[in-house]
Amino acid sequence: MKRLILPVSLMIIVSLLAACAGATPTAQPAQQPTQAPVQAATPVPQPTVDKEAAKYGGTLVLPVAGIVQFDYAQSADDASFYVISLVNVMLFRNTVNGIYGDLATSWKYENDTTLIMSLRKGVMFQDDNVAFPKGQSREVVADDVVYSIKRGVEMKDSKISSDLLTAYKAVEAVDKYTVKLTLKAPNALLLTPGRGLSYIAVVPHEAVEKLGDKYGLNPIGAGPFKFSEYKPDESVTLVRNDLYWKKPYLDKVVFKVIPDPDAQLIALEKGEIDYLPIGTPNVYDRVKKNSKLALTPVQLECAPWIMFNMSHPLFSQKEFRQAFAYAIDGQGISKNIRGGLFTGGCGISGKGVPGYDPNLCQYFPYKPDEAKAILLKAGFTYNKDNMLEKGGKLAEFELEIWNMGDTPQFGEALVTQLKAAGFPVKLQTVEFGTWINDMMGGANKAFMASGFCTDGGLNGVFGRDAATSKAMKYNTPEVFDLLDKANVTVDPVERDKILRTAQEKLFSEYMAFPFGHCTGFQALNPRVNDFSGLFWTANVTTEKNNVWVTK
Repeated sequence: MKRLILPVSLMIIVSLLAACAGATPTAQPAQQPTQAPVQAATPVPQPTVDKEAAKYGGTLVLPVAGIVQFDYAQSADDASFYVISLVNVMLFRNTVNGIYGDLATSWKYENDTTLIMSLRKGVMFQDDNVAFPKGQSREVVADDVVYSIKRGVEMKDSKISSDLLTAYKAVEAVDKYTVKLTLKAPNALLLTPGRGLSYIAVVPHEAVEKLGDKYGLNPIGAGPFKFSEYKPDESVTLVRNDLYWKKPYLDKVVFKVIPDPDAQLIALEKGEIDYLPIGTPNVYDRVKKNSKLALTPVQLECAPWIMFNMSHPLFSQKEFRQAFAYAIDGQGISKNIRGGLFTGGCGISGKGVPGYDPNLCQYFPYKPDEAKAILLKAGFTYNKDNMLEKGGKLAEFELEIWNMGDTPQFGEALVTQLKAAGFPVKLQTVEFGTWINDMMGGANKAFMASGFCTDGGLNGVFGRDAATSKAMKYNTPEVFDLLDKANVTVDPVERDKILRTAQEKLFSEYMAFPFGHCTGFQALNPRVNDFSGLFWTANVTTEKNNVWVTK
C-alpha cells in the first residue's frame, strides 16, 4: 500500500482544526449540572499485518529461448537445466561468484583426492507421482547421492561436466548423511560454478527405473517445485512442492518459450514475463531508457565460436580450416551485431579467467585474399562461379546454427563473407532442440556454438571427455593432456600457464573459429523480490533466498 502524502495547504488546515478541537471554555454557567466524566473511547482493534504471509502466492514467469528435456545427465543447454535445478535438489547451487550448498551442507577435502560431503537432513522426495504415491514419500539420503553421481558418470553419452567424468574414481555412502567421493587425481574444477559437482542433481532411483527413457520429460525430484506441465515450444509449468525443506513463497514458476529477444522485451514491458537476459544492443538500449525496469550487469563475458566435425573430409585439412578463418572478420561481425556489448578477445576463456590469452587473435586476421592463396596452394581450384572445388568436386559443406537471439545475424554475415571468398557453404537455421540433437549426435557439419567464458570452459568444450569434443571427433592428445594437467593443478598461476598453452595449441591449429567476446545484462520486473537472475541453476528457493512477488 502506498503511503498517503498530503498537500502542504491541506496539512496546515488539518493542524488548525486539531488545535481548535482541543480548546476548553474558561467558565461554566452556574446552574449547569455537573456532568459525569467522559469515558475515553475504546480503541478499535486493528488487524495485524503478517508480512511473511503476504509473500506467499503468485507466479514467476521466466523466458527461455528453447527447452529440450529434463534429465540432468543428458542436459546440454542452460534453459533445460533451469527446470532441472528447480525440480531437483542439487548438491550445490551456482552463482557467478561461486557455489553454495543445497543438499550438501558442508564439505571438506580429507586429502587431495578425497572429498567428504555432509548432507541436509529431512529433505523429502516429491510424492503424488508414479514413484511415490501421495503420502508415501521418503527421505533423500547418502545412497541417493551415490546413485545420482554414478548414474551421471557411467551413463553412455553423459553430458555432465567433463572434468568430473575424467577425475571420478569412486563414490560411497559413509553413513546415512555422509558421502565420500574419491578422485583419480586432484581436480581444480570440482567445486567451481558450472563445473564438477555443481551439475549433479539428486534423483530417486524409483522414478528413473519406473519411467525409463520417459524420465527426461517427466522428472521427479526433491526440489522446491514439482513438474506440472510441459507444452513443447510453448512453456513449462512448475508448482510449489509442499514437502520441500524450505517452503517456497511462490505458487508457480513458469518458463515461457520465446526465441526472439525483441519479443522477450515486449513481453517484459507488458508484464507478461518477469526477467530478461540481455545480449543484443537494441534490447539493452531500450531497457536502459525504461525507468520501470531494474538493469544489472551479468559480470561474465560470452564467447561465440564455430566448431568443425573433424571427420569431414574438408574440415580434417588444416589448410581449409585456416583459410576459413582468414575469410571471416569475426571481430568485425561481433562488434557490428553486439554494439556496445562487444568486448573483444578470442578463444573460450574471457578476461580475468584462467587461460585468457590477449594475443590469441593474432591467428585470426581478416585476410580473404590470403585465404584464397592458402587454398590454391593446398590444391583447391575455383570454378566459373568462383566457388571452391577440389578434384572436380565442389568443396561444399553445411553450417548449422539455431534460430534464436542474434545467431541468425551471425549466420547471415558468415555466409556473406565465406561465399565472397569462394566457400560454397550451405547455411541451415534450425530449432534449438534440433541443433542440440544434431551437434551432440555428431552430424558431419560445422556448428556455431556459444557459452559463458568461465573457468573450465576450455575443458568443458574441448576436453578429453567433453560431450562436444566427442561428438565433433576431436582427436588432440596434446591438448587433452594439457587440459587434464590443468584440472589437477591447484596453483592458479601455473594452471593459467597450462591453459594458455592448451588454448594456443588448439586455436593455432584452427580447430575452432572464435568471434569476439561480449558482455551481457539482465532486466527485472520490479514486482519480483529476492531474485538475482539465472546462472546455470535457477536459484528461486534456496538457503540464501526465497523469491516472492509483490501483489
